[in-house]
Amino acid sequence: MRGSDNRLRGIPAAMAAVAAVTLVAGPALFLLPPFGHMPLAHQIVLTGLALALWSFSDGPFGRFSVILAFVEAVLLLRLAIGWTRPFVEAFGAP
Repeated sequence: MRGSDNRLRGIPAAMAAVAAVTLVAGPALFLLPPFGHMPLAHQIVLTGLALALWSFSDGPFGRFSVILAFVEAVLLLRLAIGWTRPFVEAFGAP
């Protein structure tokens, strides 16, 4: 029973890491030129690769596993783009 107790304690820390990374990547995508628009395709790809590298080296789920790092990066990128969209709608160019 103690083993499952330790795993449950790691869930809030992992969720905090995911929220922190996506809250940094989302507004950063919004601030890239062209300002006030959704990011361009190459900006999204480069952000996804950076997230994959972070996931492989220090991610809560994909650490030292290439496949899990890419899966985690795709999910993080999706969340980051989800944070970008409200910024574009609220502060974007008309």
